[in-house]
Amino acid sequence: MIKVLLDQNIPALIEPWPQNITGEGAEITSTRSLGFQRMADEELFYFRQQQRMVLITYDEDFQNPLVISDIPGYGVVRLNIYPTGFRQTRDALQRLLNAYPVDTWEKASIVVDVHKIRYHKK
Repeated sequence: MIKVLLDQNIPALIEPWPQNITGEGAEITSTRSLGFQRMADEELFYFRQQQRMVLITYDEDFQNPLVISDIPGYGVVRLNIYPTGFRQTRDALQRLLNAYPVDTWEKASIVVDVHKIRYHKK
């Protein structure tokens, strides 16, 4: 089963929605539910590497190899959408799930733009 972590910048209202959609195919949690709201990006990166978690975020730093060098990410889904409200986030995740099931997110670098999805498997 794939583990997915919602970053602190993802709206709190969205938290139950991906779990309801993916069912038993994924275990989805958030930095809020883990008490990691103030964790630095580098600490969060190492935590999710150890836990083998895919991160869903709006933050492009997690896909920038200059920020944390020499370590391949376990998987990142970056939502490159604006505004970043509940509906826009839900719609972006639904488009992603329609194109790439949650079990294909591991070790992938995914960017969901308004009109396209860029998917690269590591």
